[in-house]
Amino acid sequence: MTTQHVYTVDSILQSLGYPDPMTAARQQARMILLGRLARYQAAIKQLENKRNLSLAQMRQNYEQEGVEDYAADDDYVEWQWYVEAVTAVESQLKTLTTG
Repeated sequence: MTTQHVYTVDSILQSLGYPDPMTAARQQARMILLGRLARYQAAIKQLENKRNLSLAQMRQNYEQEGVEDYAADDDYVEWQWYVEAVTAVESQLKTLTTG
């Protein structure tokens, strides 16, 4: 005769080492954010290697009048987005840790 187990969300999470659903949610959110952070940092590194410039140097080129380089401009805008995204993710991770 097989005994049927009755599971609850709390009992499952506790069996996985989480004391409550909020702790589990925070851990899951943290893992997602760490994945994003790694992807964004890799994209920044790829742009640095591609252009062999710093973001500040790219900004100078981007803001230079009379110079049209659409591919470089696109890279700069993308690069800037990644830098801002890294800052946002780091802030979110800090909130998860302290909140």
